Amino acid sequence: MDTCLRLDLLVSLQLKTPAVMTPWRAAGRIRVARTMAPTREMSLETKERIVKLLEVGNSSRMVAKDVGCSQSAVSKIWTKYKQHGMVVKAKRTGRPRKTSKRQDKQLKAICLENRKSTTKQMKHKWEEAGANVCDRTVRNRLKEMGFQYRKAKRKPSLTPKHKRTRLQWAKERQSWTVDDWMKVIFSDESRICIGQGDDAGTFVWCRTSEIYEEACLKKTTKFPQSLMIWVCMSGKGTGEMTVVNSSINAQVYIDILDSFLIPSIEQMFGDHEIIFQDDNASCHRAKTVKAFLGERHIQSMSWPANSPDLNPIENLWWKLKMVHKKAPTCKADLATAIKESWHQIDAEYCLSLIKSMPQRLKAIIKAKGGANKY
Repeated sequence: MDTCLRLDLLVSLQLKTPAVMTPWRAAGRIRVARTMAPTREMSLETKERIVKLLEVGNSSRMVAKDVGCSQSAVSKIWTKYKQHGMVVKAKRTGRPRKTSKRQDKQLKAICLENRKSTTKQMKHKWEEAGANVCDRTVRNRLKEMGFQYRKAKRKPSLTPKHKRTRLQWAKERQSWTVDDWMKVIFSDESRICIGQGDDAGTFVWCRTSEIYEEACLKKTTKFPQSLMIWVCMSGKGTGEMTVVNSSINAQVYIDILDSFLIPSIEQMFGDHEIIFQDDNASCHRAKTVKAFLGERHIQSMSWPANSPDLNPIENLWWKLKMVHKKAPTCKADLATAIKESWHQIDAEYCLSLIKSMPQRLKAIIKAKGGANKY
């Protein structure tokens, strides 16, 4: 009787309580999908080290312990090395390439036809030639060819005559040393405006509702106040600087040279001979100006047109045109800020610019008189 009660109780418990299946019992009935976590691929240096240790005579178990990997991984690397003679991974199969080599050449021709085209415009032209691609594929193919979408550099327009003149000028002076360039005093004029140099985007922290608040705006002026500045420099440092309050004609230019160039020459060079550089502005090449320089025994340097890249003083203009950081609000403040910036330029920086002259000439010759990085 007791035995029957125990059996009935056991059956009732089995009906009420779901059976818990152990893994080895479940494996026979249910197929469990197991996914292994991706393992980090072994580096080429580690594989080469494994091969060297095995070639010396170490066992795979010792090598695995030394390297810190499984014994099966060591065996696989050794087997592949004996079969192929190297441990470099073979090229793997992947998604078929969307375009052929012929189509890639078509894209290159489309890009070179108009370098200012966007990827979307090139995609439409490429599709007309038979390609079926997206914008990302266009960018990827161009990147493979070495193309990058860059901001175009601003350079003066050069005609074939300009390039020939620049090339000839550079070849005539390619044998000059830094000592020769140290005898040259460079000059130039430029107009500096309030706010100039602040062309980059200005970022502010604001909420969506604060976009047009006073503190979140970058204010512009339709006709900003400006000053015309004349400066000179050499490898010995900066010379005199002056604000030109009128339009520059031959007589005004002579007054500038007499009042500011001559004192700069006496201060930097004394009685030594120098070469004076200025550009080809009409007032610079007037007969009266040539006569003035001849009376002062100042040798003038010939200068190719449209060649600011040959004048190291352009680098100093860049420093002066960053006066927006001092926030001038009128011409007087602008003049003060420019003078302060000019006197802060040290002689070592000027010397480094003069030392770059041989490299500038090489760049001109390499570009056959065309544009270069300077």
